[in-house]
Amino acid sequence: MPLKAITSRTAKPEPKPLVLGVELNSTQISIALVDNQARLIAERRFATPQRTTRATISAIAQTLTELAASKERETSPIAAIGVSVAGLVDPSTGRVSIDDLKGWTRVALGQLLEESLDESGHDIRTTSAEKRARAHHVLSGHPPITICSQMASLATAESWNGAARGKTNVVFLSISTDIKAGILADGRVLTGATGVAGAAGWLAVGRELKHEYEANGCLSAEATIASLTRRAVEENTGYDGSMLGGLIQSGADFDTATILRAARGGDKLAIKVVGDTCRWLGRGVANLVSTLNPEAVVIGGEFGAMLKPFLDDVREETRRWAAPEAARQCRIVAASVGENAAVIGAARLAWLKADA
Repeated sequence: MPLKAITSRTAKPEPKPLVLGVELNSTQISIALVDNQARLIAERRFATPQRTTRATISAIAQTLTELAASKERETSPIAAIGVSVAGLVDPSTGRVSIDDLKGWTRVALGQLLEESLDESGHDIRTTSAEKRARAHHVLSGHPPITICSQMASLATAESWNGAARGKTNVVFLSISTDIKAGILADGRVLTGATGVAGAAGWLAVGRELKHEYEANGCLSAEATIASLTRRAVEENTGYDGSMLGGLIQSGADFDTATILRAARGGDKLAIKVVGDTCRWLGRGVANLVSTLNPEAVVIGGEFGAMLKPFLDDVREETRRWAAPEAARQCRIVAASVGENAAVIGAARLAWLKADA
């Protein structure tokens, strides 16, 4: 009896969903398709439109639609949209304020972005992003949108796929011209009553009130880029042979990178200046560790990244001032996700909300 050929059909695996992540700041907008492994499938970057609020939102909506129709998406559904904002997000209303962007005071970003996407007539949930008949305006043309602060997205990115991977109690400390914190408590973003939670630059770590404390906050006045260069000038006495001291005395230009290079090279003045800055920072971190009991404090931001070789000084000062039990189980580490952290974190928060 002849054998019959047996054929089998292997079912194609269902395409895994993607999320659209957005980072909005005063100078640049980044938008990317992000998969469930924190990988960027496709990305677009462009300068933030400065004309009007609606022009900015329209540009975001247009780019979201373009990415939804891109070949990199293939057949994957889009589960959610997450938007990270470099400003204040009111947790009760979702309204957004960005100090450095004209017209961005208490803007209903989520609502306006939804309207802009709907007006485009595209359904970005479908793989072809085809035009839809919108006669009755019943169906929404977009997945759910989550708005979060930049600090929340950075903390989430490091918790998901970075230096604090797998940890649910995390503080992300961004150090640049000021100091801000993103806080995760038991996996949830801590916003406070009005979204101001994490204003770490205002931590009072000095014994006396100085004018710069009143203007900028105590920790920001003592542990940021400006404080490092100011301290170098103030401390420049009694350090004969210091390369950094020679630059200051000659009136030559120098910057943060110059001071840090000098410290790594053994310059005594630079070592003193950087050490003092790290000690101030360590006291601020100690307050956060004692109050929040995190598993990890992740140091990032422009100046924070530059301080990576000196984090042992920060750790030592934190252990000196923090509650011993909290300090023992808390790691102080450098941020590792990189320049796309805000986009990745926003995507993750949107994913979590969509799955809730």
